[in-house]
Amino acid sequence: MSGLYDRVKRDQKTKKDVGVYLPLALAAGFLIVAVIFVAWFIGYQKRLSKFIANLSNSTTYAYANDSLIAEVNGKTYRVSEENMYGIFSYLSLNKSGRESGKAPEGEPVVLDYGDGTTLRLWEMPEKEGAKGHHDMFIQYTDAGGNTYSFISYKTTLETVVVQYLTYGNEELAP
Repeated sequence: MSGLYDRVKRDQKTKKDVGVYLPLALAAGFLIVAVIFVAWFIGYQKRLSKFIANLSNSTTYAYANDSLIAEVNGKTYRVSEENMYGIFSYLSLNKSGRESGKAPEGEPVVLDYGDGTTLRLWEMPEKEGAKGHHDMFIQYTDAGGNTYSFISYKTTLETVVVQYLTYGNEELAP
């Protein structure tokens, strides 16, 4: 009779058992990674949408109060209404980039909207192998002190400065 139980009780796992559990474990791992990525992406999109909405509100305030002041290369400009919306459009239409908490070195271009919000812009150093691919670091701080920082792909500080800040604006005395 003892031989009968030896056949029923097996302590060793067979290849068939491993063949079932391994794909299930891999599928569960993949599902967990996918859920984390989707949650992060949705959070990023919400933060980006909030940044664009806040920048829109700041631009509207500055337009109504003629209060957007830009500091560029040691000079101060009162930004015209047309250029205010040019800056907003240029920054908000390009929705490609990534969040980043570390600002680049160097002096930024600073835009003060007059409602307690500021926008700081830096040109990102060109990376090796980028071949003409320029990025801009954008840091927006709202009136409550909340900061949104990200690297915007295929936008340049030079475009903002040349097209929207140095021409068509009133230069203020130091």
